[in-house]
Amino acid sequence: MAAIKYLLGQFGKFLRNYLRIKIPQNIYKSMGFYGEFIFEANGTEVTLHNFRDEISNDIFYSGIYGNYEGHSLELWNNLCLQAQDSIVMDIGAFSGVYSLVAANANPKIDIYSFEPHPNTFKMLKKNTQSNNFKNIYLNNYALSDYDGEIKFYNSKGDAPSGFSAVNHRFIEKDAGTKICIARDILSILNSELSMKRISLIKIDIERGELPLLRIMIDRIVKDKTIVLSEILDEEFYEDFDTLFHQNGFQSIKINDLNHSTEIVASLGGTSRIGRNVLFIPAEINLLSLNINDERI
Repeated sequence: MAAIKYLLGQFGKFLRNYLRIKIPQNIYKSMGFYGEFIFEANGTEVTLHNFRDEISNDIFYSGIYGNYEGHSLELWNNLCLQAQDSIVMDIGAFSGVYSLVAANANPKIDIYSFEPHPNTFKMLKKNTQSNNFKNIYLNNYALSDYDGEIKFYNSKGDAPSGFSAVNHRFIEKDAGTKICIARDILSILNSELSMKRISLIKIDIERGELPLLRIMIDRIVKDKTIVLSEILDEEFYEDFDTLFHQNGFQSIKINDLNHSTEIVASLGGTSRIGRNVLFIPAEINLLSLNINDERI
């Protein structure tokens, strides 16, 4: 079986690199491989390692703005390009794609990447070291409301993408748990991250976003931080509204499948069109960020 996987991966690389053949996602998902490749953003080449994982495989075959959160990454890149000298947080960095895009876009921002799983952190570290970026700071721990240890669920495989500190109803049966180090986010905000404004936050921690954002909201409001958050469950839209809309933020739903956005007065009562939502302070002109209402 391992030999077959290897041969499929090599065949896929040959088709993509040398014949420039576009392969459908339902086919190339079986053509994962181990090895580095290059993607281009803003006219610059960035190295990414394929660990035979779904994210890097999507990017190899479909491009950085392709099948893996392509529109979200494009918006993120544009926001990073326009950011001033400031801090950017990548919470739940996994292998570091958002961190790499941010660092490539703007050398004047300091990117703090947080990834608690030790094996996934090795992927993040390898991707960071393979590029010449000097503004990514890696942190191998989870963010929480205390210092100590935290139990994670869905610990399935070497680098589980569904790794979550929330024991939600979608946790796979018998997927296993893992204990990771946690640090108090308020302590970090008041120490390491106290010297500069936080301009951007990307947070993807498998249904743990809302509790952590509630702890951070005072700093987010103070700094007028733009937040790109994964929201997997439409049922929590009202709770996100309570947190952001009442603090003067606009909501922009992102449809990565159709590469479009939808600006809404509030999330409550709307339908989910994608997993990611942008929260932007109301005083910021969306047109200045090249964000338009692109609903289809």
